[in-house]
Amino acid sequence: MSSLARCAAAFVLAGAVALGACSDGPTTPATPSSLLGNGFPEGGHDYSLHLIGVPKDKTATMDNNSGRRIFVQLESDNTVTDPGGKNNDGLTKGGGDDQNHIYLCNSSTGEHDVNDARCDTWRATHAGAFGVIDANATDGDGAIFGLPDPCAGASSTDGCTPTYRIWARALTAGSATLTTCADEKDAGFDGEDDVWCGSNGITLSRQTARKAIEVTSSLLYMTISVNDATDPDLAACIDSGPNGSDGAADEYDVYLFDNCFENYFWNYDNNGLKNLELRFYAAG
Repeated sequence: MSSLARCAAAFVLAGAVALGACSDGPTTPATPSSLLGNGFPEGGHDYSLHLIGVPKDKTATMDNNSGRRIFVQLESDNTVTDPGGKNNDGLTKGGGDDQNHIYLCNSSTGEHDVNDARCDTWRATHAGAFGVIDANATDGDGAIFGLPDPCAGASSTDGCTPTYRIWARALTAGSATLTTCADEKDAGFDGEDDVWCGSNGITLSRQTARKAIEVTSSLLYMTISVNDATDPDLAACIDSGPNGSDGAADEYDVYLFDNCFENYFWNYDNNGLKNLELRFYAAG
């Protein structure tokens, strides 16, 4: 079955399951056909998450922390310097510089997600769910958030209908930029542990998101430009067709947990935003 067909099947299945609005898994279709006064869609949401900016780093262990909030540095310097390309400077996982990185745990299959045993332990009892695994993004190893694979199948670049959507609202002054990033799998196709970040990141503030706005297209995939002349193995992994070997740069939307990458994370470059709310809705 093609990736597109698998995704379509998952989409139909997600719409057929009935859930409560406050459950941890994608259970009931929100069918967000109209908006509330706060900008969020009508209908129950499956999960809400608050990103709380704090002026001092947290030191307490926050593993298995189910409080539906993640603490981030109020002022950070983890800027994506090359949107759509490689961003190895300051963003490489495991170097003690993962502050304000929210690593993503694949609660559906466990494939191609963050390399952390805490993710595996949590998923064993939270299959297909949303949930906070490590609530502290202010320390050296970042936070961990569990969420379902939005696309069934190993490849996402040949078509995907996400099974859920994400909306965001800035609740305080300040701003923050959210960008989806990931490492090349298996320590890199060219022997380097390259980190890629999308050109489709989004900056949120009370001016841009006083009312909630949809951020699905920024948080469920990264838009990257890959040149098969300089990154032939990665290009071949993403695209086995003629565009993957034409000697030119091509642009791709790589969804979360695609098999060409691992250690997917949201880079949260914060500039004084104390509270950002994310809500997750089953696609309907």
